[in-house]
Amino acid sequence: MLDLEMRHLEYLVAAATAGSYAQAAKQLFVSPQAISKGVQVLEGRIGIALFDRGPHGIALTAFGETFCKEARAILKALERLQDMTERQLLEYNSSLSVGIHSLCFQEHGGTIAWDDLLNFHESYKAIAPSFVEMRGDSIIASIASGTLDFGIGVLPSDGSDFLEGTLLKRFPLAALVSSKSSCFAQQNTVTIEELAHSQLVQLSEDQEFNNFFIEKSQDEQLPVNISPLQMRADSDIDVVINRELYAVRPYQHALRMTKGDNIRILPIVDRSKNPIKMPLSLFWKKGKELSLLEKSFVEMISNSYR
Repeated sequence: MLDLEMRHLEYLVAAATAGSYAQAAKQLFVSPQAISKGVQVLEGRIGIALFDRGPHGIALTAFGETFCKEARAILKALERLQDMTERQLLEYNSSLSVGIHSLCFQEHGGTIAWDDLLNFHESYKAIAPSFVEMRGDSIIASIASGTLDFGIGVLPSDGSDFLEGTLLKRFPLAALVSSKSSCFAQQNTVTIEELAHSQLVQLSEDQEFNNFFIEKSQDEQLPVNISPLQMRADSDIDVVINRELYAVRPYQHALRMTKGDNIRILPIVDRSKNPIKMPLSLFWKKGKELSLLEKSFVEMISNSYR
């Protein structure tokens, strides 16, 4: 295969069109010596002269005419490839920003790995996607204001007016209770009805998470006693010890993050003993037309939860 460089073909075509190295150099903003040297290198690599050089300038040889015609076609094809690539980049969009609930990450018992997000970024480095670990309420507010393109978390039950998305997974919930509580000493699961006599310590800055559990209780016509405490998911949950308190967390998160013998992790079930599961969604502002980049991201995240 010929060892050719595109800039040497470009020098050849420019010189043949202009009729001199000097004029070609002006068009390409290089020196005449660079044009002359480039053509000489090209001739040396193919082993055939392309120009007849005389006192009145340069002229293509018969073979040079044929070679130059093919060189023009190659350069035109490269221009089409560049135009196609630029159009594709425009179609992919100029940016991609995603707010991800902290409980979704593997180190918190979730599914999403930071490495997968970094690999996606590397694949679309020119677009520079950004991924931010956030709390649930902040994600909703940021999408509503337009500062985020996507969110991953619990979709608001009343969010149909301005949000839409795709369900990723339904994850089982667990109650974190004191191991000293006699109420749950013999149990491996717990119902909402059995939790009703205690107070719920809500997850701070995650109203949709809290609302899901509270609405499930209301569906069963059961009261929910709310504690004045609100805690982050990674806070020390030992506050429930020696108190009639409980916290609700994703079961996998609780298993991974809750240590020691002071706390029991009890899967929450309904009256038929079926696990109560909370939906996790990937969502965006309603009516948004997804670009190719955004569709690729949605597919990547959806596949990770399959």
